[in-house]
Amino acid sequence: MGKKLKILCLSLLLCMMGGCKEKEIIQENEYEYLIGVSLSNVMEPWLSHTIDSMEEEHLSDSRVNIIFKDAAGSQEKQLQDIDQLMECGVDLLIAAPGDSLSLKEKLKEISREIPVVVMGIDPGTESYTAFIEFNDYEIGRLAGSYILEERYRRGNQIVVLTGPSSSTISARRLQGFQDAVAGRIGEDQIHYLNGEWLRDKAENRMKDYLVVSQKADVVFAFNDEMAYGAYLAQNQYRVTGTCFLGVDGYNGNLGGLDLVERGILDAAIRCSEIGRLAYETAVRILDGEEVEKHLVIEPELITKSYSPSIPEGDPH
Repeated sequence: MGKKLKILCLSLLLCMMGGCKEKEIIQENEYEYLIGVSLSNVMEPWLSHTIDSMEEEHLSDSRVNIIFKDAAGSQEKQLQDIDQLMECGVDLLIAAPGDSLSLKEKLKEISREIPVVVMGIDPGTESYTAFIEFNDYEIGRLAGSYILEERYRRGNQIVVLTGPSSSTISARRLQGFQDAVAGRIGEDQIHYLNGEWLRDKAENRMKDYLVVSQKADVVFAFNDEMAYGAYLAQNQYRVTGTCFLGVDGYNGNLGGLDLVERGILDAAIRCSEIGRLAYETAVRILDGEEVEKHLVIEPELITKSYSPSIPEGDPH
C-alpha cells in the first residue's frame, strides 16, 4: 500500500473512530500533501471564516487534502486534536491557539517533525515555520482615530463591544483604541461591554445597556458580527442616529462590506483573509519555497465612499 493510500485509509479510520470527526475533506484521487488545521474555537467568526476561505482555496488544488479540528474553546481538547492530526499523518500543521501559552510546549514538540504555521495569536515560542497575525493594536488605534476625527462630538456616549477578557486579540485592540482616545474622550463617556465575539451576545449586552442608558452615539465593536448585533438591539428599541463601526470587512451577505454598503455600518476595518494567506503559505512551504517567518496583516478603513477592491489574501 502506497504512502498516500495509507494516509487516506488512516484518516478515514480515525474519522470513524471519532479522531477526525470535526470536519474533513477527503478526496478520492491521490494527493501530495495532507494539511491538519487545529482551531481553538470556530464559534469565533474569524475562525469560522478561516475554514470557508481555506476550503475555497483547497477546492482548486487537487494536490492537497485538509482536515479541520475544532477545540470548541478547550485547551485540553486542542492539544488532543493536534495529537490526532499527527496520527492522521499530516505533512504540515496550521494552528490557531486560544492564547499565548496554551500550545507553547506542543508546538516545540511538533515543529521538530513537520512544518508549523501559526495564525492569529503569538504562541509564546518561535517553534514555527511561519506566524501570521493581524496588527490588532493598529486596528484599535485606527478605530479610535476615525471616531475622534469623523464622528465624535463633545459629550457623546461611546459603547465598545470587546471580545472575552482572556482574548489576546481583544486586549490588543482595546489597548490601541484606548491609546488613540486618551485625553480626548472622558472615561465616563466610554462604556465597555463583553460581546464574546458573538452577534447574539452583543445584541443582549446592548439591550441591557439601552435599558439603563437610553442611547449610544457611537458603537465600536471588535468584529462586524457584534456590530450587527448591537445594531439589531438599537432597531428593536427604536433608537436611531447611532454610528456603528466594526472589524473584519468580509465579503458576502451580512459581511462587513455588505453592512457598510447597506448603510448599517458607518465603517468597517478590513484585513486580508488570514485563512487564505495561511493556506497559501502552507502550500508554499510544502513545495519547498522560502516564506517569511513573521507576517503582520495591516488593517484598512472601509467606508461607503471608500471601498477599494482588495484581492483576497493580499497582505497589503
